[in-house]
Amino acid sequence: MQAEGLPKPAGKPQFGPGYRAWLLALTMAVSAFGFIDRVIVATLGQAIKDDLGLSDFQLGILSGLSFAILYSTMGLPIARLAERRSRINIISISVALFSAATVACGMAANFWQLFLLRVGVGIGEAGVQAPAVSLLADHFPKERRGAVMTVMKLGNPVGSVIGALTAGWIGSTYGWRAAIICIAAPGLVVALLFRLTLREPPRGLSDPDLAEAKSEPPPLRAVLKMMAARPEFRHMLIGLALVTLGMYGSGAFYAPFFMRVHDLSLSQVGVFYAVQSGIAATLGLAIAGFGVDLISRWGAQWYALLPALGVLIGAPFTLAGYSVAHPMLALVLLISGAVLAFFHNVPTLVAFQNMVGPRMRATAAFVFFFVTTLVGVGLGPALIGFISDLYANALFADGNYAALCGSKTVSTVAAVQSACTAASTSGIRYALMTSVLLPVWSALHFFLAARAIRQSGS
Repeated sequence: MQAEGLPKPAGKPQFGPGYRAWLLALTMAVSAFGFIDRVIVATLGQAIKDDLGLSDFQLGILSGLSFAILYSTMGLPIARLAERRSRINIISISVALFSAATVACGMAANFWQLFLLRVGVGIGEAGVQAPAVSLLADHFPKERRGAVMTVMKLGNPVGSVIGALTAGWIGSTYGWRAAIICIAAPGLVVALLFRLTLREPPRGLSDPDLAEAKSEPPPLRAVLKMMAARPEFRHMLIGLALVTLGMYGSGAFYAPFFMRVHDLSLSQVGVFYAVQSGIAATLGLAIAGFGVDLISRWGAQWYALLPALGVLIGAPFTLAGYSVAHPMLALVLLISGAVLAFFHNVPTLVAFQNMVGPRMRATAAFVFFFVTTLVGVGLGPALIGFISDLYANALFADGNYAALCGSKTVSTVAAVQSACTAASTSGIRYALMTSVLLPVWSALHFFLAARAIRQSGS
């Protein structure tokens, strides 16, 4: 639909409210299945670790880095392709690819097979996020993009709830392999619906500068140079990297944390993970996403101030959640901290879109998702797993921790088993407590970005 108050360009197709609602619903579904394919590995992490005899570092790699390697390298050429070619085709093919790769993960027999299949998931997801953001930005005007991007991003908590609950239930009843296959397969249906029911819009349909929308996409170097020249962009990018490093890194170990520290079962952990991720992401994304459209009228600096305040205020709640002895209290505190930490997400994504023109949007969205995926999803879990192993090794006084505790052939001596369990439990707790330093650091850069926005008057 043409933005209100703008002349209707001759010969341009128009998209009514019903069509745009369906577009949003399908985009949200795509986002949900993309997140389902991530969260099931995190939920089933302890079962996968026990079955395949993995270390926390290997589990962290499977949770993030394996997925992020090809996502980050393939995301840029796909984003550039989306500036010129049909985003509908790109997204539908990509959803089919990552859904099929996730189904195949349920058949992996060892670490390396699972690693390579997770790489395939990353290739598929590389073609989803940036084209989807560009597609939505062409259908909705600037003043509505915060709300629209929020609806799309709410697919994440929807996927988290569905993925965690079903993975916990199916995994505890039929095993982790059956859980992965059953949950991922319906994504193929979503890919088909996206391809058959949507059509490509004109570029810049909801922008006043139609001439810019008709122009050729500028060279990649020019886009990146333009964005990097702005201090507000640089600081928001650093803040985004730090907060996602802490959030995704710690999120990959929520299930092992509750199973080791609070002795919950796999099915109980599925419920805890669903409640935590569903409530936290839904409230955090909704409050910040819908709210930023309102408070940004007081000044564009609120695109950076809101994330800064959220991550800074939320950090003490998160730290307390890892420290308390009661699992329900830990859950409440972790939810509180995560709600506030999620304030960074939509405002940063919308700020990046508003910094560029219609022919640069997929590239700007790629920069956002490149950082959140490569740094947050990719490096975060591996970093936290590595730190956890370091703490566990330092706390284990009965010999070589990796040899005695880190494989299927764990020592049969009861005292050694008890020491392994104690070291593993304390290791994951201390690693997660350490991760809270990262969002605190990110707040500094978001505040610096807000100052730069005020000074530039943008």
